[in-house]
Amino acid sequence: MSFLPIPFTPKHPILQKYIRFYYFLKTENSDFETKYYAFPHTDTVLNIHQRANFEIRDNYTRVYEDQNIRYNSCIQGIREYPLLAHLQGKLDKITILFKPLGINHFGVNHFGDQYTSPSSVFTSWNNYPAYKEFLNQFYATNDTNNRLDIFETFLMEIYEPIDTDNLLVKAIDLLTSFNDNHSIEEISDRLEVNVRTLNRIFKRNLGVSPVTYRKVARFRYAMQNKLVENTMKRLTDIAYQSNYYDQAYFNKIFKGLTGSNPQHFFNQVDRLADSRLIFEFMK
Repeated sequence: MSFLPIPFTPKHPILQKYIRFYYFLKTENSDFETKYYAFPHTDTVLNIHQRANFEIRDNYTRVYEDQNIRYNSCIQGIREYPLLAHLQGKLDKITILFKPLGINHFGVNHFGDQYTSPSSVFTSWNNYPAYKEFLNQFYATNDTNNRLDIFETFLMEIYEPIDTDNLLVKAIDLLTSFNDNHSIEEISDRLEVNVRTLNRIFKRNLGVSPVTYRKVARFRYAMQNKLVENTMKRLTDIAYQSNYYDQAYFNKIFKGLTGSNPQHFFNQVDRLADSRLIFEFMK
């Protein structure tokens, strides 16, 4: 394991509604290098860097020291495959994990329309005068508490609450009600829209279809159930409680989302940030 991020829950109650947590990463050596797999989840991950550049490809992002670039940011939406992250050199960043739809309240309305790839350079805040001021203040101090205060002050300056489509909120609740396991057609009927409309609303706001959203959410639910809540549970129990059809289907979904079967996955991953981050570091 190459770094140990410490999670910080937002102080401001409004931010707590939309942000799961932040963490910092700062390396001191240009020879620093690490690679790890990050796995699909329903959060939107924003990384704000100083003196860094990006190489972004399908399911691969390299972040490397670049003294010619003062500030740079990248964002990762909901993905269906593991992301191989490759970090190199002196880096100084803050990572923010926005809850589903959370970032839409901070100048990124209709996220799926603005960012059509799972990983992208983030530019939505570049036209905010307060963003440049925030970056200068944030990177002028190394004190963690000062940095958190500066960042939260900036977020509250750009906070623009939107009337989140109540239909979308209800749909997410139904999709993540794993005990009931409603079909997409049943959810559409309950919400009195057709499946095409439901798909369009999801793609526009979250960048993925309802089917993909539920697949990823169920995977995270199973992972949380096994790794955090009770590490002694058998995989067959985890599959059943997460409402997978059977063990074979459970194995198939995990293979697609993690690149390995559940047994290997749970044996190899590293739990960081009080088990809030699940990575698999390359040996």
